[in-house]
Amino acid sequence: MGRGGSTLCFPDGDKTCFACCPPIRPAGYDHADYEGIIKRVLRENTKAYLPEETSVRPITGFSCWALGYLDPGFRLVGCLLHPARHQGIDLRFRVDFGEKCRREICPEAYVFDCLEDDIRAFWLQTARDLDSFSYSSRQRNPLFLFLDWGPDILKMIAEKDPGGTHSASSLVKAFPLLASHLSPRAWAYPVRHLASIIGRDLFCDPRLIEAIEPGLAGLVDSVLREGPFWDVPGTHPVHLLQMDRSFLDFLRLSAGIRRIEPERAGMLKELVHDSLERLARKIHLPPRRKGAKMEAGVHP
Repeated sequence: MGRGGSTLCFPDGDKTCFACCPPIRPAGYDHADYEGIIKRVLRENTKAYLPEETSVRPITGFSCWALGYLDPGFRLVGCLLHPARHQGIDLRFRVDFGEKCRREICPEAYVFDCLEDDIRAFWLQTARDLDSFSYSSRQRNPLFLFLDWGPDILKMIAEKDPGGTHSASSLVKAFPLLASHLSPRAWAYPVRHLASIIGRDLFCDPRLIEAIEPGLAGLVDSVLREGPFWDVPGTHPVHLLQMDRSFLDFLRLSAGIRRIEPERAGMLKELVHDSLERLARKIHLPPRRKGAKMEAGVHP
């Protein structure tokens, strides 16, 4: 990871994430579903590992013989061949996975790496009491879902409550956006743009979130009415375009657009911005009275 400090893989000295190991698993696989079995295998791997051995032994099945415990207390799980354990010497060639082990980084880790240290610390609170198995599980670790909102929204929320101490449940209570029906990766782009217009109260008031949800659904309809000029032979895969990644996720995951020409994508981006500007103008935000909660609605 690029910035230094804590990483999503190794956030502190109490736990690690091993969700991406080995890097080939069935869709939806979660270590937590097989915790008892895997804990036994990890102990066997750790006991059988010989650091002086250099022979190649390919991975078979969905477990890796080089995944084991990194500490005597059996708390930290990780790669026994990683260069961090061998004075910078990378021994991962021994599992015969080519470059895949070295380049395997989950999307959430890329987001985490974009955050400043204080923002990372704010969000890591939500996984404070998890052990390595629960921390590595998308079923059990809420941080994975929060990270799907992307670095800009994560930063805006953390800066809304600097120094705040939160569990996952208290954070969701303070910022109802995190519990909304909006899928984070699909809707992060328009939500981020609306927040830049309306302000960060967008994250805090459930009535305001409720007010924008129909408008966001209408936004997809307006995008689709511009077609059909996508998903045709010769167009570019959306995820390979040189544009804001969260906007491309919006096109793919909300509008279902998989292929499009770059200039058409740029046109849709302008359309999205115009539609969000109109939606922001429709949202009614009366002046906040001292001690009163903000009322939100949409003008007809």
